[in-house]
Amino acid sequence: MKHTIITTQRTMTVGLVLALVLSLLLIGSAMAHAKLVSSEPQDGAKLDAPPAKITLVFNEELGEQESNFTVTDAAGKQVGDGKLDLNDLDRKTLTGTLDAGAGNGVYSVNWVGYTPDDKETKEGSVSFTVGAAQAQPTAAPAATARPTSAAAPTTQPTVAPTAAPAAGGSPSTLPHTGAADLSLVGMLVLAALIVLAGGLVLRSSKRRG
Repeated sequence: MKHTIITTQRTMTVGLVLALVLSLLLIGSAMAHAKLVSSEPQDGAKLDAPPAKITLVFNEELGEQESNFTVTDAAGKQVGDGKLDLNDLDRKTLTGTLDAGAGNGVYSVNWVGYTPDDKETKEGSVSFTVGAAQAQPTAAPAATARPTSAAAPTTQPTVAPTAAPAAGGSPSTLPHTGAADLSLVGMLVLAALIVLAGGLVLRSSKRRG
């Protein structure tokens, strides 16, 4: 009977260790996707002139053939692109430029990041504005009417000012990039804790028996 209890306890211990190791591996895999760490220009930046270079830095090594970005203007036309920067020995950087002649406007940098470690592809975007997105309308000076005795003064119609469109959108409206799957991680950790607790309870019951 005692030998059976010892064997059962050893089996439970091995099972718990394997379950925890598997949970850690799954958590590591879930967190290993490419995430954008920084960009130049920064997301939401407003520039006086087009940038000479666009740089995106990620937290993981990127695949050369699968990772890149394209730049589009407000009309959706592609006006630039970028690829893996081979000068970065860590292979975590994408660089590129706008096409010659790019002027004022809102630009979106749409990136694709492929991580060879877990063979996963992530996508996201950042945006920036060059110059003013749209010039504010200038109100014409009101003409001074000469008073006359025959005609009554004419009331000028009041035109409500038109709100200028926001340049690039606020950070809350910009797409989220490279977000970790926290729900999956939480479920894995919870499952590991439940297995561990169940094993301890069963082990205590066996000792009492």
